[in-house]
Amino acid sequence: MTSPEPCPFCEIVAARAPATILREWSDALAIKPRGGVNDGHVLVIPRTHVADAGTDPTVSARTMACAAELMAEMPSANIITSKGSEATQSVYHLHLHVLPRSADDKLLLPWTPQQEAAMKAAGAEDGVNVVYAREEIPTGVPKVFLAGPTPRAGGNVESWRPAAITELAAQWNGEQQLTVLTPESRGGKRAAHYDDQAGWETAARKAASAILFWIPRDLQTLPGFTTNVEFGLDVGSGKTVLGCPPDCPNPERNRYLIYVARRHGVPVCTSLTEAVNAAIAVAEINEGAS
Repeated sequence: MTSPEPCPFCEIVAARAPATILREWSDALAIKPRGGVNDGHVLVIPRTHVADAGTDPTVSARTMACAAELMAEMPSANIITSKGSEATQSVYHLHLHVLPRSADDKLLLPWTPQQEAAMKAAGAEDGVNVVYAREEIPTGVPKVFLAGPTPRAGGNVESWRPAAITELAAQWNGEQQLTVLTPESRGGKRAAHYDDQAGWETAARKAASAILFWIPRDLQTLPGFTTNVEFGLDVGSGKTVLGCPPDCPNPERNRYLIYVARRHGVPVCTSLTEAVNAAIAVAEINEGAS
């Protein structure tokens, strides 16, 4: 039996995981969240592990006092915390979001699930049909599958897929609406069984007109080991595009994929915009050939 994954905030408190620490108290930390929803977004976490604001009123009150100290420095702001998955809690270590606000910030509240809210706020889904993991895969329409590493559930790493979907919506000008297949789950609700997720992803990659691999390799947070296997399975399909940003934390771990891609004539891109453009071109070629 495997042990449960360590609490990401406890790992930060113990200095075993990286974080940008903005302020420290004897019993709490203020950190910059990865993938914050606006400029100035801060997380305040207690050094003591408690699951949520209802677990220990003393710890909750002290953490709120620290958050209030930050909030006092902002002209307008929200303080937000949640308890339980139905209330959108995803990390089960008490944390308070402190969000500076302005009249034109266009921040939708509640913003969770962040991926869907971010795409809707940007108008990303206006030009494309987004199909999430384990949802029905449409037939007879052009489809791009977004392959690559997925942030761990409950972590504080931002997904790259909303930006890719926004870019696809901006670039697509085909006669039919483009369907984007994402292996991330609607509402952040993961599959009950691994086989359900793996089976859907296999079917989605097979059904896709193009498979866009975007690999911002980070061995600490986005290792992408499964992505390596999927790329090996799909590299000869005639549907693949490889995107490897040179400024990712571990670009050297993408060198072999780049070598294999070039041996198979797969487009290799260094920016997400370039990779999306190449994926659209591949999708148009394959739809024309079908």
